[in-house]
Amino acid sequence: MWSRWLLASLVAVAVVAYIVTSFGHSGSEGSSSEAGAEAEVNRIADITITEDQAPHVAPLLPGSAPLPALERAVTADVRTRIAHEQLTGPLQGVSCSPAGVGTAGRRPYRCSVRSDNISYPFLAVVDERAERLTWCKVDPPPSGGQEVPVSASCRA
Repeated sequence: MWSRWLLASLVAVAVVAYIVTSFGHSGSEGSSSEAGAEAEVNRIADITITEDQAPHVAPLLPGSAPLPALERAVTADVRTRIAHEQLTGPLQGVSCSPAGVGTAGRRPYRCSVRSDNISYPFLAVVDERAERLTWCKVDPPPSGGQEVPVSASCRA
């Protein structure tokens, strides 16, 4: 009888040890899979932001006033984004203003787009020598993620 009790106790201790060890390992695997999932979400968010902030280009027609031409180009881009459900509408307005000193014929601008009572910032460059307008939407960094820099082509 004494040996049966000892054998049952040893088996119970072994089972408890196995269970504790199993939960300990699955806990660390769960943490690593959560970290992996979070990293994947951040990677996808970075790709989405990079695509959203991609430079857009339009010609600056000779003799055109740069500021109204830029505002028209950004307006057309935003209308396309609304049509493709990348932004919510209706579009309420676009305004651009000079943003400092440019270099080599490239003048920087900041634009503000108001759509569905939400304000969206844009950076832009007017390159009169190349007769080109370039602009990028500026997105905030994803929650817990790193800021995705705006393309150099949208900065003078």
